[in-house]
Amino acid sequence: MTDTKQNWISPAEFENFPPAREADSHKGNYGHLTVTAGSMGFHGAAVLAARAAQRAQPGLITVMAQEAVYYPVAAQLQAVMVDVWSADIHRFEKSTGLLFGPGLAAADVAESVRVLFRRLWRDSAAPVVVDASAIIWLVPHSLGKDLIRVVTPHPGEAANFLKQPVAQLQAHREAALREISRRLGNCWVVLKGYHTLVGRSEGEIFVNPTGNPHLAQGGSGDVLSGFLSGLLAQPALQANPGRTIRYAVWQHGAAADKLQATRKNWVVEDLIQELGSVG
Repeated sequence: MTDTKQNWISPAEFENFPPAREADSHKGNYGHLTVTAGSMGFHGAAVLAARAAQRAQPGLITVMAQEAVYYPVAAQLQAVMVDVWSADIHRFEKSTGLLFGPGLAAADVAESVRVLFRRLWRDSAAPVVVDASAIIWLVPHSLGKDLIRVVTPHPGEAANFLKQPVAQLQAHREAALREISRRLGNCWVVLKGYHTLVGRSEGEIFVNPTGNPHLAQGGSGDVLSGFLSGLLAQPALQANPGRTIRYAVWQHGAAADKLQATRKNWVVEDLIQELGSVG
């Protein structure tokens, strides 16, 4: 990579990444991801995010679903634990990674979700990934220096957060990424779209070369956030969060490119099957 403010994400960066696992390791070595996702009419987002997180292979995954969708979510997951949402912060204390947002667009999402989410974003030592409309629950603030925080908006969500037209944001994507990061305490931003951008308020911005227009399907973003949070929940992959984020973004697009080369009518469930297998 050249020493410039923008770089293309290169697959060469991911040689031997994620690193090989020790033969005598166990699931406790690979973290526990807690996913808060799923509401009435949007339960599938929780399922997609959880299945994508499985492809990252954290030690454990728990989905906290709104009570109204607990049964349809739980019925579709086997190795993933599913529980009914609770505002008890102690239920999150053993998590090494948190994901909020997929499928939380319903109007009846409990206010307790928003309140606890903001508290965990501010205080949790674990990495926190925020997807979908949950980004608008955040308010400008500062963050602890060593906290790993990631937001993954598509252009519409980013424009809504910045209160500007989508066309304006799309014309100035780098500036939008930096402004979102600045308002949210220098968090990492994955600004999705044609050539997804990864960066923060300062420093390099990375441009993803993988992906194609067939990623424009409902659930594609849930898959990315699930895979990304499943990686960041693993302690060994938290040392260099930028690299881990770039890997998730690159792999997501590369999986779509692999599918498009072999199967023209692929769907998001197929994308999950390919995650982590490219390269």
